[in-house]
Amino acid sequence: MEAFSYQDYVSDAAFIDRYNSYQTKYSKQMRESDRIIIELVREIQSKHDFNSGPMRLLDIGCSTGNLLLHLKSCLPQLTLTGADLAESSLQACRANQELEGVEFKIMDLLNLPAGADYNIVSVNAVLYMMDDAQFANGLRSIAGSLKPGGTLIAFDFFHPYSQDLHINEISTSHPDGLRLRFRPMDMVRPILSEAGFKNAVFRPFTLPFDLPVSGEAADLITYTVPTLEGKKLPFRGTLFQPWCHLVAVREG
Repeated sequence: MEAFSYQDYVSDAAFIDRYNSYQTKYSKQMRESDRIIIELVREIQSKHDFNSGPMRLLDIGCSTGNLLLHLKSCLPQLTLTGADLAESSLQACRANQELEGVEFKIMDLLNLPAGADYNIVSVNAVLYMMDDAQFANGLRSIAGSLKPGGTLIAFDFFHPYSQDLHINEISTSHPDGLRLRFRPMDMVRPILSEAGFKNAVFRPFTLPFDLPVSGEAADLITYTVPTLEGKKLPFRGTLFQPWCHLVAVREG
């Protein structure tokens, strides 16, 4: 498992094709997690002085561009860039007329352009595949691409417990294993600070509606399990997924 790199996630062309096909439904039906990201971006935009220049957002790991499509529709004043390591995903984005005006580039999260002066960098379900060194380097890379006072918005696996979980998930989609890292918030905070971020806020994510269990045991599709308090926790197979929205501001 230690040899696995997050770059390996996009090296399987057959998997990426299946994943891109799976993503198509979210171009019309916005994910709840993306809705929250858009509300966070809307709040930041409301404080932006457009007389000083455009508000620029970079979405890392954009896949087929669903978040960018909804951002473009909801917040048309934004200047949007999508980045991914999978060229086939970017080709799908460029071919989508609804994404006209959005720039798409191959970028590695560990080597983002320094001084790019983005106001926001969003990272959607990418960081959990990184080992400790990649995670710390990735946060430094994001900080370097943001303007001073710019904002990181990440949707990933973070939780409030004193457990640092390293999981190797072997499944039909990933028979050789996929790294899943569930990081404690208290462990992430000093890494963020060292990377140049402040004011980190973690918002645990639960769904406001029920998702049924798939009819096939081999289908690792998210479903919900209700708690006594009425929360709807996201599971995939036997695994609880501690999804969380992280917002942090670059110092400066």
